[in-house]
Amino acid sequence: MRRRDLEKRLDIAMMVVAALAVISLVGKSGFGLGSGAVKFFYYLDGLIILLFVANAVARLFNAANWWKYIKKHPTQYVLIALFISQMLIAQLLLTDIGYKYVLNQLNLIGIAKIYIVLMQVYILLELFAEIGRLNIRMANLPLPPATIFVTGFLVLIATGTIMLLLPGATSGKSIKFIDALFTSTSATCVTGLIVVPTGTFFTRFGHIVILILIQFGGLGLMTFGTFFALVFRQEFGLRERMLLGDVLNVQVFSKIKNLLAAIIGITFGLEAIGAVLMYFSAGPYAAKMDSRLFWSIFHSISAFCNAGFSIWNDNISRFTHDWKMTFIFAALIIFGGLGFIVLSDIGKYIFSSVRYKRRKVPHFTLQTRVVIATSAILIFGGMIFLLIGDTNGQFRGLGAPAALLTSFFQSVTARTAGFNTINVGKLAAGPLLVTIILMFIGASPGSTGGGVKSTTIAVIVAAIRDRLLGRRKVNMFKRSLPTGIVGIAAMIIVLAFAVISIGTFLLCTFELGKHPEWSFIDMLFEEVSAFATVGLSTGPTFDLSAASKLVIILTMFIGRIGPLTFLFAVSRHVGVKRMEHIEESVMVG
Repeated sequence: MRRRDLEKRLDIAMMVVAALAVISLVGKSGFGLGSGAVKFFYYLDGLIILLFVANAVARLFNAANWWKYIKKHPTQYVLIALFISQMLIAQLLLTDIGYKYVLNQLNLIGIAKIYIVLMQVYILLELFAEIGRLNIRMANLPLPPATIFVTGFLVLIATGTIMLLLPGATSGKSIKFIDALFTSTSATCVTGLIVVPTGTFFTRFGHIVILILIQFGGLGLMTFGTFFALVFRQEFGLRERMLLGDVLNVQVFSKIKNLLAAIIGITFGLEAIGAVLMYFSAGPYAAKMDSRLFWSIFHSISAFCNAGFSIWNDNISRFTHDWKMTFIFAALIIFGGLGFIVLSDIGKYIFSSVRYKRRKVPHFTLQTRVVIATSAILIFGGMIFLLIGDTNGQFRGLGAPAALLTSFFQSVTARTAGFNTINVGKLAAGPLLVTIILMFIGASPGSTGGGVKSTTIAVIVAAIRDRLLGRRKVNMFKRSLPTGIVGIAAMIIVLAFAVISIGTFLLCTFELGKHPEWSFIDMLFEEVSAFATVGLSTGPTFDLSAASKLVIILTMFIGRIGPLTFLFAVSRHVGVKRMEHIEESVMVG
């Protein structure tokens, strides 16, 4: 048998091992089985490890140069070496009665289990690499990038729904299908709207499923898969670069590999820093946490991905007067909403400033300057208008320092994050309108946030200004924008208005007759929050009918992928029309 044929069969075998690893990891907690069934899964773990080791050894024998192969794939062989050495050490200690006390003290059996978990994690990373290779194969199909992008989100939502329907995902009672679909969509689309209390309704397994959906939904399944395909397989052609370039909205294909690595590095780095800061700042609240470490990791990822999910049923309202925790959440939300290209640009600027001591320091790109300026205006402008419109004293009643802190955080979180330190349902009409506007605008392109995006509004405002000043082209920061970008920005806003208008109409039709205590502003707020993937609510979400939940689900999905992308994905691929009609003008305005 040729080496290439054997390598393909070993790849298939590895997929089987990965599938068994998924079954083992999910089965132990997801099905809520008894001790006998759990014991079966421990035996399955042993089989998985044996198959994994056998696969790795077979690849060594199949390699033309086994040493080069080990250097190319060091992680799996380091894990295997550590695992085997651990088993040998444990076996030697077990044969000597005098060392059994040491064995118990060092918990070597527990350490061995850790190695098993690490090897299973590595196997899952291999599975992600296979998903990345599938992305590469899909790139060769005659499908537009929008269709592939949308398909990835649909697969993730469907998988999350199935996981949340497992008996081990909920505590006490089972979840309805529509609620599982709603929660999975909300987590995948990093929205944060909930129809069941996340903290008490779901088990730790359910929380982990939601957390994985948030992480994958924030970055995109294709981003993760392609990254691990590069790490494990080193396959990346021109067609794949073009596909990922369309998904990441990057046109310089030679830089996509670096950008992909930067996206993963920035995400995990900032989330890790956020988790550490939360862990050490959450001391006064530790008694209210089942696990302080898990709480910190969950909320750090949820904040950076602008998801708004919390495993406290009152969200983070207990931090109303806590400056330290509020600023940690706000910083993660802001960084997550700036966009990975902007964060990468800022990182390069800081690194160059330190390395070259202010010499040869690159300038910020136009994208970075527009995003930073617009974000600052929206955050502080929103904060001021929230305080001005506070006619019922929801902010001022907290005292001057807390009012400033709370209005600042609500201005930040309204731009697609969804956390709240105040009861949104009790806000006056003015702050509600300001919040709706901030939600509609949202975060920045290429970020984990939603909305029509800050740069879209900036382009429209600049176009209006330059038209009033008699300029033929749109200018921003002494740069002229391409002619067609204003039209695209206008299309995005019009499509967003259309989606929100239809959704609000349907919500009003389905709900206001049944719930006279709800108003039009509640339905509009709910729909804008869903479209902009924010997650704030004035209260109706828990009591929505099944039809309204479906409306919100579809709105969250369209809002996450973008209305233009959604239209491109569902429409058939149409070639460029070269025939043009006679030009004639109409009056507008």
